[in-house]
Amino acid sequence: MKKHILTALGLFAACTMSATQYMHINLPDGKEYDVKVEKTDRVSHVKDGDEIFIKVTRTDGSSTLYSSNGAEVTFDEEIARMDGDVANWDIKTAMENDCIYDTSIVQDLRERGASEWEIREAIYHAQKEYSNCVYKAKDKLNLTLNGNEVDAIRSANKIATAQFWEISKEEGHKDKNLIFSPTSLQFALAMLVNGADDDSAYAEITKMLGQQDMPLDFLNNMYEKRMNTLITENPMEVEIGVANAAFLQNGIPFGKNYLQNIEDYYKAAANNVDFALDTTYKLMDKWAKETTNGMIPSMQIPKNPALWIVLANALSFQAEWANKFNPSYTSPDTFTTATGEKMLVEKMKNHYEGCYAEGDNYQLVTLNFHAGYVMNVILPNEGVSPEKALAEIDLDSIHYKRGHTEMGPDTIYCPSLSLPKFNLNDKIELNESLKKIGLENVFSKNFNNIANGAHVTNVKQLTHLEIDEDGAKGAAITTISMEGAAIHEYKSVKVDVNRPFVVTINNPHKHEVLFIGLINDPSAK
Repeated sequence: MKKHILTALGLFAACTMSATQYMHINLPDGKEYDVKVEKTDRVSHVKDGDEIFIKVTRTDGSSTLYSSNGAEVTFDEEIARMDGDVANWDIKTAMENDCIYDTSIVQDLRERGASEWEIREAIYHAQKEYSNCVYKAKDKLNLTLNGNEVDAIRSANKIATAQFWEISKEEGHKDKNLIFSPTSLQFALAMLVNGADDDSAYAEITKMLGQQDMPLDFLNNMYEKRMNTLITENPMEVEIGVANAAFLQNGIPFGKNYLQNIEDYYKAAANNVDFALDTTYKLMDKWAKETTNGMIPSMQIPKNPALWIVLANALSFQAEWANKFNPSYTSPDTFTTATGEKMLVEKMKNHYEGCYAEGDNYQLVTLNFHAGYVMNVILPNEGVSPEKALAEIDLDSIHYKRGHTEMGPDTIYCPSLSLPKFNLNDKIELNESLKKIGLENVFSKNFNNIANGAHVTNVKQLTHLEIDEDGAKGAAITTISMEGAAIHEYKSVKVDVNRPFVVTINNPHKHEVLFIGLINDPSAK
């Protein structure tokens, strides 16, 4: 249904097909080379001087180099099914910016009898080295989203907001706090859709990701841009981490094209595990803790020997306010919860200039971090639901209130904000809310391009968000389990956040909505 173009290769494990299978190396000069799989021991990238080559090593020990500059590699349709230990694949993903995501050390470690912990550490360090290299090469990267990509992301964020409100009405979240990450869920679904061989499931997921039936190469390139944009933010201004992983049951034939795509575009290393062992869940928890800076110490995946695959995205965010709160001004103040209970909570206080907006149903104050990231505090008017208030707001283009006169100076509105501190964790089961917004077939169809018969059994998100006088930090893990200088007049505006409110952490210039939060009780832990 969808053609998979591969730009990196791996060690071939034993193939289950009896017919002769080929991979095809197509060079820019029109030459095409057909390589027999059963005669091939390993395929990797090697560097000779400044040039990168595709090295094909045969079972007899001989090898051939093919220039990888502009080369495209495809497999016969049947070659998608590969047996064996996928974490042994000698994958070196060479990019145009010369950054190489190299997990080939995994094979050497396994041959030496290394433990799963050592292997996981090697993969983790490979991800870190790749991220550091990409950051240094940021100026060479094409990180600019085109018009179609911007439209898709904006549409995806609207759908994610609708899902947020569906979740808020579920029994487990009604009148309670809710922290949700659209970005994390979108990355997890983008990895999943690479394995969709059913047209209806593919259409549903791509619609949620912004454009129904968008071509797979368009989607993957867009998410590669998003990922590189996030991980190349200046860590002195804002710390953002994005990591992806695939935990795979030993002995199951997985789609080589699928695993190659999520490795290429999402840097999702394949981890061979046994879901019948307790050590597997400790390994996944270790990954969660490392990739969220300890904010989410466990994936909370129940032990289930029937699992075949767990796809995971981890997102972390940490930044200081551009204008910090003075801790000496923090004091107890009243807050009325969604159920009408009045309580005393610790509220921070600060005064801002020109970052105030209001509509028929809300007041809004924008708190700036650095690098373009902001947190919007949205206070619904008395008697107005948070959902109705947020529906009036375009997070990418907020119109801040300003008074204009013909003769006198303009008026800049200066909010005096009183905001509760909070430190919240959440767990969201996403199956039902995904079905309500149109992803029915995702749960009823098989994803045979991942593994023959694989189907989605659970989509879940764990989140953490806290704010204090210094700044904010948050994390999310989404898992998919299968089984001017003019003179102005200033006017003060009081914004006392004393009832349920909404917060968003987003970058309006890059169209990323990292978190949406509904705070019904800031005192809850």
